[in-house]
Amino acid sequence: MICSLGVLFCYLCDMKITRFKTLDSTSSYLQNLLNDGKDINDNIVVTEFQTSGKGQGRNVWESESGKNLLFSIGLDMSFLRAENQFVLTQMVSVSMINVLKNYLPEESLFIKWPNDIYFKDSKIAGILIKNEIKGMMLGTSIIGIGLNVNQTTFDDNLPNPISMKMITGKDYDLEEILLAISCQLSAVSNYDNRQQTTDNRPCITFNFQFSTFNSQYTSYLYRYKQWAFYEHEGIVKEMMIIGYDNFGRLILKEKNDREVVCDLKEIVFKI
Repeated sequence: MICSLGVLFCYLCDMKITRFKTLDSTSSYLQNLLNDGKDINDNIVVTEFQTSGKGQGRNVWESESGKNLLFSIGLDMSFLRAENQFVLTQMVSVSMINVLKNYLPEESLFIKWPNDIYFKDSKIAGILIKNEIKGMMLGTSIIGIGLNVNQTTFDDNLPNPISMKMITGKDYDLEEILLAISCQLSAVSNYDNRQQTTDNRPCITFNFQFSTFNSQYTSYLYRYKQWAFYEHEGIVKEMMIIGYDNFGRLILKEKNDREVVCDLKEIVFKI
């Protein structure tokens, strides 16, 4: 299914797709709609170029116009308790791997904590998640995704970018990949209803088992149980990732067996 410009419906996953040539930020666009009281669940916003694309923290996402996938999606995550929101990070990260392994060697695909997607030691995709909290539960979550697809040259200031085309030498259909990812993410938000679904929609027949996301995430975790160098509290030292806690904080072990628990921006991966 190839989608044209404008506002359309992806009947495969029952999602509405809105497209732009240029936009400041797809996630900000959805957030503004949510702030105005609009229902953005199962809405996808795609742009060919972002003027203010965001990464984790203060990072920005740079992309050549029309070469990559830049989009955000609103998902109803009201079945997930707010204290378990790291599960959503796991779900989305694993979903990305599930799509990319159809195009790239699975053994070279990794999740760099918490949710960057790596091919070997290079970053191929970034994910930014913003959750709405309603009491003890999540409400609507906005998932922003940037995937390097057909771009082959990047700014020298970017540390380790790579694209699908740089890996295989092939050009890829952005629409095909967008719909594949959208269907995987639709399965995430429909997890709570999946067992009762009878309409046989392809996007919710993937083998999503809520109880296995943790093990799937761990199996793809970049540098898991490998000694490597990290910067922590201003000091570069050799440590090993041994897991993460229920809040998604990374747990590492030093050479003296001392455990270190790190939140986002408290640890720097050194190449």
